[in-house]
Amino acid sequence: MLAGPTSPIRVMSRAVARTHNMLTIASKVDIDRSPEDREFFAAEAAKLVALRQALPAKQREIEDFELGLGDQNQAAVVLGDQVLDRGVRAGNTRTKLGLKGKSGLGAEHAFGNRVDDLTGAPHRNEPALVREAITRIGDLPEFEDKAKVQSDLLARVELQEGLLKERDQGDAVLSKLESEAVKLVVEAADKLVQTKAALDGRFPRQRGYVASFFLDVSRKRRGGHEEDDGEGSGGAPVG
Repeated sequence: MLAGPTSPIRVMSRAVARTHNMLTIASKVDIDRSPEDREFFAAEAAKLVALRQALPAKQREIEDFELGLGDQNQAAVVLGDQVLDRGVRAGNTRTKLGLKGKSGLGAEHAFGNRVDDLTGAPHRNEPALVREAITRIGDLPEFEDKAKVQSDLLARVELQEGLLKERDQGDAVLSKLESEAVKLVVEAADKLVQTKAALDGRFPRQRGYVASFFLDVSRKRRGGHEEDDGEGSGGAPVG
């Protein structure tokens, strides 16, 4: 089975490379074919050169981004969340100590009855929740570290908000790369179909010979039905 338009880009890269390589080699090695046949092979191979280069290049671009800036952005958000959590816990403790012996609202008014509910919020939601806590600290009786607690928490919130924004921007870059990869895969699938049609037309009734020019992305399972081999045409286009 030919690699199709929903193939992962790594599979399509292999499929196009196989067909391009087979055509190139056939133009030089298959001495049982006529000179015209070998010229045909070379001409068909030339039609695949651009995709042969573009597919693995795009795959590497995606992988480089995921392993580089993409993973750095995620790591920054995870660590930023830890930094924010430490600040919340410290702020809760300092507020409780500052209000000890004072009448009126307590630290739970700002941080909740369980500070873990605040620190355990999803990364995306926690900065806004901490901003609300900072505002509620203003409702509390005055204590020595009140302004310091608020300013420290605000600095940590702004840090995490910036890291989340950078991750979002990175996700947009990755989405664009993946969209470009999908277009390449679809184009390559069409080109493979065209190449097979050209070979079938030139070598009618030579199915086995024509099939040897293409990567078979399926395998037989018990019962004789075709099954994706893990590198076939099913699944996400990128990966």
